[in-house]
Amino acid sequence: MKHAFQTGNFIAALATIAACDIAFGLTFQLQPLLMEQRGIPAWLIGTVVAMGPLGILLAGPFLTGTIARFGGKRVSLVSMLTIFFCLGAFTITEPLPWWLVLRFILGIAVGTLFTVSEMWMLTISDDSNRGRVMGIYTSVLSASFAVGPLILPYTGTLGPLPWIICMVCVAVAFVPLLFVGVQDVNKDEGHGKYGVVLHAAPLLFLCVVTATFFDSLMMSFFTIFAMRNGVPLAEASRALGFGIVVGVVFFYPLGMLADRWSKVGVIALCGLVTIAAALALMAFVKTPALLPLTIVMSCGGFGVYVVALAMIGDVFKGQDMVAASAVVAGMWGVGGVAGPPIAGRLIDMFGINTFGYVVVATYCLLLLILALGRGQMGLRPQAKQA
Repeated sequence: MKHAFQTGNFIAALATIAACDIAFGLTFQLQPLLMEQRGIPAWLIGTVVAMGPLGILLAGPFLTGTIARFGGKRVSLVSMLTIFFCLGAFTITEPLPWWLVLRFILGIAVGTLFTVSEMWMLTISDDSNRGRVMGIYTSVLSASFAVGPLILPYTGTLGPLPWIICMVCVAVAFVPLLFVGVQDVNKDEGHGKYGVVLHAAPLLFLCVVTATFFDSLMMSFFTIFAMRNGVPLAEASRALGFGIVVGVVFFYPLGMLADRWSKVGVIALCGLVTIAAALALMAFVKTPALLPLTIVMSCGGFGVYVVALAMIGDVFKGQDMVAASAVVAGMWGVGGVAGPPIAGRLIDMFGINTFGYVVVATYCLLLLILALGRGQMGLRPQAKQA
């Protein structure tokens, strides 16, 4: 009976993350293209795009109490319905001002699903398999995020078809939640205070925000970096797409290595690989090495996130685990809001190759802080002492 219950959680978590990532992946790619076609200025396009991560960030502190009161399953169902109706509303409203509001609401719903799905995955795993479980989870994360952009070459950007396809995907992902019993955390274990949990393991969450900063950087500037260095658009887009998709087969072995060796060691290894690949990419961007180097850099940079999620399950239990998952969603908001403006300003000042140096500097800083902490991730006594 326990096995069936655990399987239900597993299916529900994968369904929720697939739903939110398909929706976010589509809007991340499609909305800027539609606004540019309408002649909307770049700064306004950037503002609309940033409303999604802002919603994720601002919702974080309220999620622990909401999930504790209503339960993860009920909150997930409401969030998925919200995503469904936001996608439909995008097709019948004007970009300004409606998309500002709708994208903010979409961000809240997506951030909620991130939190609940991660909480479920951490709950069903244990110390012996958590790295592998989170590897599967983040593989689904990568694959589903790519669904939205991949449908655009076949549907085009105009008309309701891409939105309808995405709504169908969300509806399909909604079904498993109706038929499985899902497990919430023990409400009597931990305090679930957002700020206390953030303070309890600052370097662990620094790993998360490093990976989210990297992710927003890649999505915003990689294609521009490659094109300004003479790479055709199709080749640059293909390299970025493969960088995302290859994680589907890479993250499980990475999680297995973390389970069997050292989670901190794997984070350090991912950081070193990312730095080396970013430096090589700047030298060989115009060569056939572009594709393999992009794959290596993407898998290394995002691999830090995979292992950090597994470590969160080692450190936090009960309501503190829910709060930690909410902090992780908040870190996605931080990376999405801060990453592109900071990198964009530096690129304007020093040139497009600054893209690579920003990646190098980001992971060098992470490794330096990790070394100063002697590999202890800065973990402090948990919230129960507060």
